[in-house]
Amino acid sequence: MARRVLEVSLHADPLTHRDSGVVGGQQILIRELVKNIQQHGYGVDVMTAAHKGSPEKFNLGHLGQVIRLTQELVRGMEGTWEPLVDKMAVQAMDWIRDSGRQHHLIHSHYWISGLVAEKIHQQTGIPWIHSPVKMAEWNQRPGEILDARRVEIERRLLEAPTAVVVSYLSEAEIIHSVNAGLPVYVVPPGVDPTQFFSRDAGPVLRACQITRRPAIYVGRLEEARGLRHALEVLADMDLPEDFVLLVLGGTRREIEQGVPTNPELARLKERLSGHVQFIGGMPHRAVAPYVAASEVAVALNQGPTLGMAVLESLASGVPVVGTKVPGVRDWIESGEDGYLVKPEAMADLWKLTLQLWKNPTEARKMGHRGQDKVHRHHTVGRMAEEMVACYQEVTGVGQNQLGIGF
Repeated sequence: MARRVLEVSLHADPLTHRDSGVVGGQQILIRELVKNIQQHGYGVDVMTAAHKGSPEKFNLGHLGQVIRLTQELVRGMEGTWEPLVDKMAVQAMDWIRDSGRQHHLIHSHYWISGLVAEKIHQQTGIPWIHSPVKMAEWNQRPGEILDARRVEIERRLLEAPTAVVVSYLSEAEIIHSVNAGLPVYVVPPGVDPTQFFSRDAGPVLRACQITRRPAIYVGRLEEARGLRHALEVLADMDLPEDFVLLVLGGTRREIEQGVPTNPELARLKERLSGHVQFIGGMPHRAVAPYVAASEVAVALNQGPTLGMAVLESLASGVPVVGTKVPGVRDWIESGEDGYLVKPEAMADLWKLTLQLWKNPTEARKMGHRGQDKVHRHHTVGRMAEEMVACYQEVTGVGQNQLGIGF
């Protein structure tokens, strides 16, 4: 019989089209994890919040499904979420009892999911793994206000779980400083190499009406991400006539007909003339051709990130110039498959970007080294294998007990 995992992901619904919006990499990561651990014989129920227009239940893979509770979480208003925890926990327990499902493990993602999972764990005794996902206390970016209540919750959620899973090693060090006795597993994110791979740049170049492979930024547009400051630095540089930066990201309200609704970004677009194009947000699968058509990718992050865009660029054979923050520095080997600079060194970042853009042969060599690294260490298959090993260790069940041979 298949072992069954309850993945609690209230903040990130793996089946909605918000890949380039508020949730981004976390949503993609959970979707790929759920799909791929099923290949190891695990049944998976993903519990998430309600979303207008989405069905209550929907299949995700041959052994998985998404279950949406009746309670919706308003995006960008995290201060209103905590009072909903008891209601969501009751709904979750009602569904578990009514379904008759026997779950062998709970895995929660992000603090709001951790609060609900904690209550399920207390009532059922099922082993519980928690993934904090960029805790506020260590994920603060310039201009962001630290939510003291969330910090308190996230620290408390490190006291009760059976184990914790994080994406990179520096997170493990942080958690051990809070709770030295808590088992911590490091499972790096993975990329689907059947979606992100080397491609012909022609279709994207024609669509964007450009003649050379561009540089590309994939990410959110808010101030704390650093895009505005990076563009201000770029606008002060002497740029080759045919250099273009594609900006992929943002919601429909943030980009209208290729122009940012943010006045400062709109001003910078005009100042940079044809050197920057705002493409806007799009479904995850549609991002891949743009990334693969680029000469070099930039990771402008001013704080920790999952780094999905970094790994997807490398998987596409595209080198990355990024900042020395967790989730960027963890995936780039400077001088081998890209370059790393200090977060405040935007001028250096653009100089290195232009250096690679002007030397396609060197960019291609670096990109191929990064692609090889992703194929060896950072595929969705590898991520699922490592996560399943964690699940087995926490529950005390090995592969042979699942009926699957090594």
